[in-house]
Amino acid sequence: MKTLKLPKVRNELLQNKVMRPDWTQDTSKNKALLWLDKNENVDQEYLSFIKQATSEHWQSELNVYPNCSALYKKLAHHLNISPRNLLLGAGSDGVIRYAFETFVSSGDKVVYPHPTFAMYSVYSDMFGANSCKVHYQASPSGPYLDIDLFIKTIKDNQPTLVCLPNPDSPTGTLIPHEQLLLIIEAAADVNAAILIDEAYYPYSDYTVLPLIDQYPNLIVTRTFSKAWGLAGARVGFAAGNEALINLMHKVRPMYEIGAVSAAIIDKALDCTNEMMLSVKRINEGKAYFILEMKKLGFHTLETAGNFQHVAFGDKSTIIHAALKNIVLYRQDFPGTALEGYSRFTATTQCEFKKIVDHINMALQPCFQAIEQGE
Repeated sequence: MKTLKLPKVRNELLQNKVMRPDWTQDTSKNKALLWLDKNENVDQEYLSFIKQATSEHWQSELNVYPNCSALYKKLAHHLNISPRNLLLGAGSDGVIRYAFETFVSSGDKVVYPHPTFAMYSVYSDMFGANSCKVHYQASPSGPYLDIDLFIKTIKDNQPTLVCLPNPDSPTGTLIPHEQLLLIIEAAADVNAAILIDEAYYPYSDYTVLPLIDQYPNLIVTRTFSKAWGLAGARVGFAAGNEALINLMHKVRPMYEIGAVSAAIIDKALDCTNEMMLSVKRINEGKAYFILEMKKLGFHTLETAGNFQHVAFGDKSTIIHAALKNIVLYRQDFPGTALEGYSRFTATTQCEFKKIVDHINMALQPCFQAIEQGE
């Protein structure tokens, strides 16, 4: 019998650089634990509200193909821009891929910081681009990005795309306005598109969205997965100059998002006030957690997203053991500027108090030993 071979595929996919998780592996999580590992919205008051608000809005859309024109108009009105400045996609991840498909060819260069959103590296490999990573540096006050080095990397490498989340994840750093403008202009000088990912807006209310008409190379991406609490709907968007967005629309699929997702987002936009109240509760919970950790003598980092870093130092083993059965969180970031820090998705003060209480109980023997002079 004749031996058949796989069809010819792109060389980039044969070089074993593009590695993806096993899609058959169960990644479900223990529902008995508090999920503070993926920076989702875990404010139960808001989640109960948004589930109820959208529960019947999408059912008539199950059997029809999507028509997103109304959502484009409604979202544009919400953002105070034109619908022609917008492109919907499957989360900010989806529209980031559109940017790679639009601007990146094999052999091109892409500049981005490290550590950062994992898909920048994956997409660079997928499209045969050369990654030019600028590493965050460690300091007593936390990771920082050398802006001069970042700009030099852009100038020296002449990339076609620059990716910079602001605030970044996992570092939580926020680039100041004046420095961000220098980066955008440096990208423009080498004719590169620059993608500013604002996935954590409005936990941090800083945005460059008003600049999209001033800088024709600027792409702003956001998601409904974080503050809006709709990660399962998989909806995000890119905003930019009309000519730039028109180019990106050329690579989108026939339907950017499903009709069910479009209906859910349409209704969610009517619930902006409730979403903002949730942001307030979560930011207040984050502030409470920071204060309690500082009282215990632990070092925390200033972060602009809905997550918080804590360095437990020589108490790490004790605390990780104490929290194992109540909460999921990222315990460490070895080999990066965040090494030694644990990251918790921010939640409400009520939920954070449970974690603080468990930490305090775990540390009681330590406190007693200190009191006894041991």
